Amino acid sequence: MIGIIKSSLPNAKDLTAIQALQAAAQQGLKGLLFNSLYDISPTLDPAEMKAARAEADRLGLFISASLGVLNPALPFRGAKIVEAGNGDMEAGVRRLINLAADIGIKDLFFVIGMIEERFNESPSWQAQRDAVADLITRCAPLLRERGARLLIKTHEEITTTEIVEMVNKVGSDLLGVAYDPVNVLCRMEDPVEAARRVAPYAAQVHVDDAIVRFQEGGIRRFLAPLGEGELDWDAIFALMPKANVWVEMHSGQFAMPVFDAAWLRQQPGIALTEYASVLAMAVKFGAREMPWDQTRPADRLPQAYGKLLK
Repeated sequence: MIGIIKSSLPNAKDLTAIQALQAAAQQGLKGLLFNSLYDISPTLDPAEMKAARAEADRLGLFISASLGVLNPALPFRGAKIVEAGNGDMEAGVRRLINLAADIGIKDLFFVIGMIEERFNESPSWQAQRDAVADLITRCAPLLRERGARLLIKTHEEITTTEIVEMVNKVGSDLLGVAYDPVNVLCRMEDPVEAARRVAPYAAQVHVDDAIVRFQEGGIRRFLAPLGEGELDWDAIFALMPKANVWVEMHSGQFAMPVFDAAWLRQQPGIALTEYASVLAMAVKFGAREMPWDQTRPADRLPQAYGKLLK
């Protein structure tokens, strides 16, 4: 199944749920992943959500959604979840799980936060991850009752080793993985090796491409048209052949101070071979000027469609 994340559609902010579904179908895609259940209905109205489900069925589209930012230790990051629960994050999670399941969405992916969360002292990064795992565990009866699970995304702030630890702690029936390989570069992980770690739990794979380039103080990730970056998509797809594929055009250019001793001490799990692999990508790109406009991610869509839908 090859679909697209709503925010990656051209003029996505102006599209209603119905319009976004129609736009995805017009491109020959088979699915649409909403960035939030609020994208389906701004008021979480069950009738509006069922209307979107009906339109998806009419168009023959698979639908899914993101839960958003789930971090009980930093609830301000997940303000929309808290809003859904009338001020209580756990209540919000439960409500959103039920609303999603009512329209056939059984997998909801989430992120823990932003890249700076990893370097927090209070609450610590470990405390944040533990709080997420504990909340999911408390929701276990509901998830099992609804035949649902949450998916943790490989985002800029978390390593795949930490994700696997969380899956093992919570249970793979409750927590799976949404693998987004352009993000693992920010944690100095080789995208294929990272895919190998999470493959047993991966339900989704998010498709874009990227390069890394040297800059003063380290390297920076830039986004590239599919096939022109450094990701080995053939190897990644081979490791997770049953995962749903979502086109996601990213926009962040993250800097990694990879030669800074203090930064490295905060990430003791970096594998030397993978650290070297990411640096080799920067060596390969060299001193070339960046040929792709990083402010226009939708410009990369035609090439992604051409390679994925051929």
